[in-house]
Amino acid sequence: MTASQKTKRLFGYYLKLWGLYIVFFIAAAILTSVYPELAPEKYKQEFLNLLAQESPLQFFILAVIFAPIIEEMMFRTLIKPIHTDIILLLCSWPLFYINGFLPSDVHWSLKIGFIGLCFVLLFYIVQQLIPEERTVKIRAFLTQHYIPVLVVSSLLFGLVHINNYVDDFIINAALVLLIVPRVISGFMMGWVKIKNQGLVWSMGLHALNNGFVVVIMLLA
Repeated sequence: MTASQKTKRLFGYYLKLWGLYIVFFIAAAILTSVYPELAPEKYKQEFLNLLAQESPLQFFILAVIFAPIIEEMMFRTLIKPIHTDIILLLCSWPLFYINGFLPSDVHWSLKIGFIGLCFVLLFYIVQQLIPEERTVKIRAFLTQHYIPVLVVSSLLFGLVHINNYVDDFIINAALVLLIVPRVISGFMMGWVKIKNQGLVWSMGLHALNNGFVVVIMLLA
């Protein structure tokens, strides 16, 4: 399959994703009208809303470039993985935690640059420590069981995004309703990786999905 065919397929899955969103939002509206306690209005993405107002450029870069790259490495690399996917997974989670320890008063562009440098160094080190033949068995196992891996990774992707709404991890019916769209998108991003045979395609779908939301938020 050519790159143009894969790109066309990517946009096809993007349209399907929004079709699923619409179905979910209609179902959620009906559900919350019957059970008002499920209404999620009390949970707001305060940090993201504030960031969109105060630094639109930073918001755009983090949401449309940084997040799709790092989150796809964290959550989609175990789905029918190649050797490089395993290396990316082992590099991405430490970088995720390193980011949380960086001083808050450091300029965001310096943080991204530092994380990028750490990634290059870490990727080189891990690649030297783990040759391709050492991941053959785990890759074969994960490929054989790619459907359960896809489902679990999608659920984890949704659960991680609870922190968009609350500082401490909690879970209740209203928050579950809020993260269902993330689970749906996580599943679709994993599926496009399978069909297009490459992590870059799930990153592309992730960037498209976030980009549309970011543009709406910035215009609003």
